[in-house]
Amino acid sequence: MRYWRVAVAAATIAAMAGCNAEPAMTRQMRKERLVENIREKLLESVEAEKSAVLATTDEESTSMAQEAQHSAGAINQLRGELRSLVATDQRHVEIEKLDAFDAAWAEVERVDQRLLKLAVANTNLKAARLSASEGATYLDRFVDSLAQIGDNPDSSAAAIAALRIQPLLLVHIPTEEDAQMTQLEERIHALSAEVDAKLAALRDSGKASTEQLAAATQAWSDYQRVLKEALRLSRENSNVISFDVSVHEKRQVTKQCLAALSGLQEALDIGPKSVR
Repeated sequence: MRYWRVAVAAATIAAMAGCNAEPAMTRQMRKERLVENIREKLLESVEAEKSAVLATTDEESTSMAQEAQHSAGAINQLRGELRSLVATDQRHVEIEKLDAFDAAWAEVERVDQRLLKLAVANTNLKAARLSASEGATYLDRFVDSLAQIGDNPDSSAAAIAALRIQPLLLVHIPTEEDAQMTQLEERIHALSAEVDAKLAALRDSGKASTEQLAAATQAWSDYQRVLKEALRLSRENSNVISFDVSVHEKRQVTKQCLAALSGLQEALDIGPKSVR
């Protein structure tokens, strides 16, 4: 009977030791390290997001966006480890502060989901490049083809109207306000209609050869195609919007997230004999 009681007591002690193998102070130190690691990854994520927004190529913006997402994934893993430790100790203040951080972090993730998608789209940069490359080439070709017709009021008027479009497009690309963009588009469409009318007048006048008219019409059609695409990309405004979201909305939710993390750190500091 005596040996049976000793065996039961030994088994009970062993079981208790197994259930609480990690001392509370060790867990506290682990929690503090996890908070520090989360803060580090959060700042890395923010830095990568800013780089994605400011990148000037698709490759760079995509790479930086992926880096931001990788840091976010690491934060979620660290949060899971921290949640497990906090749940073990069941201290109300730590649970409350961790919940507050989780809510703030969810807002950061929500903003980033939209922000990074905009950053990698680069529609304003693409519109500017399209205008400066193909757009400028076709516009020059159109003006040159009109010059081949010779001194003619209709060809001169068509060239002047066409040349006035390009500066309006360059203003349209970085514009933020929809109403201002609409005004620019209306002016562009009016100038395009003027060019169409002058080309029709040239055709009816018989003062230009079939070959000259064909060259001018083709160059104008090519320019109109590029112009339409550039306006579409500009309208999406992904670079302008992503910059605005990064400077305002993302900055605000990041501050709130860091404040929540500091609150969690303070809760850990006043834990039972918190150790650094």
